[in-house]
Amino acid sequence: MTVCEALGFPAEDWPMFARWATTPMTPAEQETLFQYVDVKIAERCWKQGDDLLSRLITLEENGRALTTDEIHRFVAGLVGANVF
Repeated sequence: MTVCEALGFPAEDWPMFARWATTPMTPAEQETLFQYVDVKIAERCWKQGDDLLSRLITLEENGRALTTDEIHRFVAGLVGANVF
């Protein structure tokens, strides 16, 4: 299972993540990534899935949920770690 699959991202989007994982991301590419994740967060808020992104959205520690920025950083960290 790839990280994209675990996050619940569709297979047609995986090449975009593979490209980002193999070269340093520009600020514009990072913004594109964050916008992509924002869309996926909105989709999961409407309809939860059985995927890592849905779990990140509903995760709470000491009554506090992750912020959108924290989810952005988590996904960007996976991309930067070349785990796709």
